[in-house]
Amino acid sequence: MRDNQLGLPSVRSVPVNVAVVQAAPVLFDTPKSLQKLADLAAAAARKGAELVVFPEAFVGGYPKGHDFGVTLGVRSPEGRDEFRRYFESAVELPGPATERIGSVARDHGIHLVVGLVEREGGTLYCTAAIFGRDGSLLGKHRKLVPTALERVIWGSGGGSTLPVVATPLGRVGSVICWENYMPLLRMAMYAKGVEFYCAITVDDRETWVPTVRHIALEGRCFVLSACQFLRRADLPPGYPAERLARSQDVLIRGGSCVVGPLGEMLAGPVYGEECVLTATLDRADLARAKFDLDVVGHYARPDVFRLTVNEGAARSVTFTPAPDTAAPGNGSASPVLTLLEVAGRFAVCKLSPGSAVPAWATAGDVFSVVRTAEELSVVCRQEMVPAGTHAEVDWRCLRVAGAMPFTLVGVLASLTGPVASAGVGVFAVSTFDTDYLLVKEAEFQPAVAALRKAGHSVEGVLP
Repeated sequence: MRDNQLGLPSVRSVPVNVAVVQAAPVLFDTPKSLQKLADLAAAAARKGAELVVFPEAFVGGYPKGHDFGVTLGVRSPEGRDEFRRYFESAVELPGPATERIGSVARDHGIHLVVGLVEREGGTLYCTAAIFGRDGSLLGKHRKLVPTALERVIWGSGGGSTLPVVATPLGRVGSVICWENYMPLLRMAMYAKGVEFYCAITVDDRETWVPTVRHIALEGRCFVLSACQFLRRADLPPGYPAERLARSQDVLIRGGSCVVGPLGEMLAGPVYGEECVLTATLDRADLARAKFDLDVVGHYARPDVFRLTVNEGAARSVTFTPAPDTAAPGNGSASPVLTLLEVAGRFAVCKLSPGSAVPAWATAGDVFSVVRTAEELSVVCRQEMVPAGTHAEVDWRCLRVAGAMPFTLVGVLASLTGPVASAGVGVFAVSTFDTDYLLVKEAEFQPAVAALRKAGHSVEGVLP
């Protein structure tokens, strides 16, 4: 959104309509769960919602009370088969399920945050996926620490999946269930500028609502909390429910709500029923709230306390090619690097050399501005660029993970060489610590293939 005749970006002053969905999936039936998601998203869109949040593990399911035949030191054959069934209900990112969810977002012109069970290789992850209104997968977050018996069925996420994504509505991020009790994770989200903090969960206890109210007040952000609502009747035939009280009809009672940045309840909490809860948010409340508290800004003490977040992708196995003793340069082998995709699409803009740096150029979370006597060049997220700007759009971005010393030679050559050999052009941006490669959307997959063939690791590639 732009204000005044200068085309400057403004804090979005029009209301933002949001919805949190309180419902249960169809356990062990992913196609039916996806259809239910589509129906509930359509209902939210009819209510005017622009951002719709679904609970933890809505796609793939949360098998409450299931022990998968596990006791200390013992796993049963029946439990292994139940896990096989759960494994087959999980989805791949990207994959057919995310394409279906993306089509729902695109059909209704809404942003979606969806809790799902992700399958990669032989491991399952509890994941939150963020979709743009054009249907694109903007980012995903894997739960860092599964809670208690969840660790039997889910792996742990890492620092490479902690996105807060810029959207036309504002900056959206998600934290899953008891991760919200991790103070350092919350600080990382605040430092990334989260405005719509999506706390997806299956925790229906009395203590949950005070938790999300505290987060809203602490982070001075809107908190959208979506919890499942699950009845015993929702369990599939043959489901092992011995651990659940026979008198208990409602297994997850909900408690979904929307909280403002001063901790005020804007909608809910609602218990005991399936519902689509809506609220209209005033983004100006974010600035009003930060007037007296910004825990990563004017209320921080970095001279006393500091947090370091490792965003590198951790791999259990890394394959390193044999050293190339004939490599050009100083005779050393080309470095083997890990690259991570930066979610979203980017634009490369050319402005008049004498013009001031426009506010939109520095409004996003990732941008580069270079001025010479001949031009002013800007690289930024393409949704920030006003219509009519001289720009090349539809670039995707790869970031070299980690900080590289200046003594490390051949970094860009080791990246651009294989890509050039594949006939793909790149636009490179360097910072003090690392390098970024921008590749056109149509040539992105060939570029990734060329980098991997050259021995580099490319992680977190989105569709």
